[in-house]
Amino acid sequence: MSDNDRLEEIRGIGSTYAGRLREAGVESVAELAEMSAAEAAETADAPEKTVEGWLEQAKGMAGKEEEVAEVEDEEESKAETEEQEVAEEEAEESVEEEMEAEAEDDVDVETEEEAEEADEEEKTETAEGDGTEEDEGDSEEAETDEGDEAEEEDETVETDEAEVDEDAEEAENEEDAEEEAEEEAEAEEEEEEEDKTTKQKLAELGFFDNDFTEFPPELSGLKRFKAEKNAEPIIQALRIQGYDTIFMRRELVEALGRIGDEAAVDVLVEELRNNDTKLDAMDALGRIGSKEATDELVDMLDPEKRVQTHVRAKAAETVGKIGDEAAVGALVDTLENESPKVRGAAADALAHIGVDGEGAVDALAKTLEDDPEESVRLSAAKALREIGGDEATKVLEEYENDRNELVARAASGV
Repeated sequence: MSDNDRLEEIRGIGSTYAGRLREAGVESVAELAEMSAAEAAETADAPEKTVEGWLEQAKGMAGKEEEVAEVEDEEESKAETEEQEVAEEEAEESVEEEMEAEAEDDVDVETEEEAEEADEEEKTETAEGDGTEEDEGDSEEAETDEGDEAEEEDETVETDEAEVDEDAEEAENEEDAEEEAEEEAEAEEEEEEEDKTTKQKLAELGFFDNDFTEFPPELSGLKRFKAEKNAEPIIQALRIQGYDTIFMRRELVEALGRIGDEAAVDVLVEELRNNDTKLDAMDALGRIGSKEATDELVDMLDPEKRVQTHVRAKAAETVGKIGDEAAVGALVDTLENESPKVRGAAADALAHIGVDGEGAVDALAKTLEDDPEESVRLSAAKALREIGGDEATKVLEEYENDRNELVARAASGV
């Protein structure tokens, strides 16, 4: 990734701020890290407190790049040292081989002399050894008997070991056979499951275990599960391949939201990718309030992604209901969206979360001052009131007599 692409990696810098910085010649994180807070604030037309946070992140990122460069230099130096050591070892081995060759020549000469001495000793021993042949024969017979006994013992041990190996091999073969049988059984079950119709699968889940008073008939079962707060069969129904009846899928998603079981979060996140049910899924996730859905929802706020305006606004609204502080940075960036509906939803979400993080107070103050839509200004004033604190209160004091009566009342806390 190039430096030009990395300005947006800093939390709080959206496409607008990044564009202003680049227009002023600030093309990289490293260049931003070298600026003063006042200089960067003036360049980006952003609150100085917000910019201080940027600079801190930029310096940290620039520092990591220097560390990476130092590590690479150390690795290169280490490689050169290793090459030099290998060369020295090869030279030493060459010297040792020459010395060994010389030693072998000396050994050959000594071996010839020893062979001559051995011939003379053999002649002498032959003369003296005639009288001892009988004793040696007896000794050889004893040694032979001992050797036969040792061989018999070795054969017994080898036989026992072979039997143990055969038992182990048989046990291993049995385990392999059992595993193969289990795999075959699972494969058959999967094939049988694939062959079942949607109606058969719904019947197995219990959707038809009551009188059919609704249409489609599985709707009666769904209402029973919802009344019992039994989420599991509803989750499984949503995962049936080919069950794409839009009306029923929306009813299933809505039921999971009403039940409020966090076990449904994963399947609801999957429904965010379905254009027919994504808005219903967001409603359900907002009701459940699980932070596990935050990342997928924040991804819909990314200005680089092509997302419909009403969907982006709904995503902002949903993360606000969930109340995850991890979404504050993305919501602050969303205050600059071109759609007033999206900007208003982002301000409302910041009010629900109610914390001053990622420059939220500064961004809301700017929205209150500059936004051309009165409804968005009103949402910003309410968000500042919910966040509270000295900084937010000080901003609101300036708008207690605002031209818009609703904004003035929100600023006054009336």
